[in-house]
Amino acid sequence: MITRWLPLYLRSRRVPLTATISLAAVALVAVLWSAGADRPEVDPSLAALTVVLGLAPLITTLAGDDDALEKTAALPWPPRRVLHLIGAGAFVAVMLLSARAAGADFGPAWQIIRNSAGLAGLIGLGVALVGTRLAWTVPIVWTALQAMLAAPGGPGWRQCLFWLIQPVSSVPAAVTAAALLVAGLLTYAVRVSPPTPPTEAESGG
Repeated sequence: MITRWLPLYLRSRRVPLTATISLAAVALVAVLWSAGADRPEVDPSLAALTVVLGLAPLITTLAGDDDALEKTAALPWPPRRVLHLIGAGAFVAVMLLSARAAGADFGPAWQIIRNSAGLAGLIGLGVALVGTRLAWTVPIVWTALQAMLAAPGGPGWRQCLFWLIQPVSSVPAAVTAAALLVAGLLTYAVRVSPPTPPTEAESGG
């Protein structure tokens, strides 16, 4: 049953295409870093940006072409949405971990997993609240601000605000990532996109 459903689902969401784009984006950063840097350790700010760069193309796969079908109870959508969102975060994490073979170290495994999971949750939350067209805004802007300001350490509130660039030992960063992941999974599982206004639905927009 799953083997028959999964390929159709992945194709309908254009996962093969977007996954290829994500892979190409991460590979480009890894190759450029390994070719131009004198050390394998990628700058933490660039590593954080690469996580969101890998996740961004996958945002469009988190909603289908038919909103009405997405809202029907005929299929068990919540578990599929949860697996889809977790799969997106895991896919990016695996790519970043695998980049070490190309001479680019994006950080400790736990840091990569933490950042990928937290950003995936934030994206899921965005898709549920504002839709796929705008879901990229908060993750990219927040990541860019953290990368530019780059302030690891400090009081707990600061570690929560700049959680992406905190070291693996940061408990506030781990809690923030976990909270974002749980909020994103729960919200996205229940609602894949914001309600469409009646006038917009009637006009086909």
